[in-house]
Amino acid sequence: MSAGVSVDDVGAVMEALLRSGGKPVLLDDKERGTRQRVEADSAAAPDGLLPVFLVAGEAIWRTAMGEGFGLKIERDEGALLGYRVAEIGTRSFTAVMLSMMEAVSQAARADGIVLQELDPIWREAMQRLEAEVSAKAADGELP
Repeated sequence: MSAGVSVDDVGAVMEALLRSGGKPVLLDDKERGTRQRVEADSAAAPDGLLPVFLVAGEAIWRTAMGEGFGLKIERDEGALLGYRVAEIGTRSFTAVMLSMMEAVSQAARADGIVLQELDPIWREAMQRLEAEVSAKAADGELP
């Protein structure tokens, strides 16, 4: 068991915040040229959009404080966007939630919270994650 923040607790609070916020979470479907609404429970799920919100929040926190949350995000072919949150290493629930709330506020538009507004932050973080995994594999640190 991790000494960090509970992924389930973060997801539950995020879901409550999204429900009470009054704005839907929206995901652009570029192939169809439409915008899809993502229900709060899926948006806050570890295999839903929670990885995106956490990575964006962590990037905001890292910029402000110089450190991350010790996120462990894993590839998951069954997940909504192909990734799932496995662990949040930090002990500060408050830092995690405040940073995610800031990320959500940056992605909020008149019609809802547009996930693609967080895309640049997500892409940079996923590139860092892939580079770290590759470096560990090259050093023989991974099985």
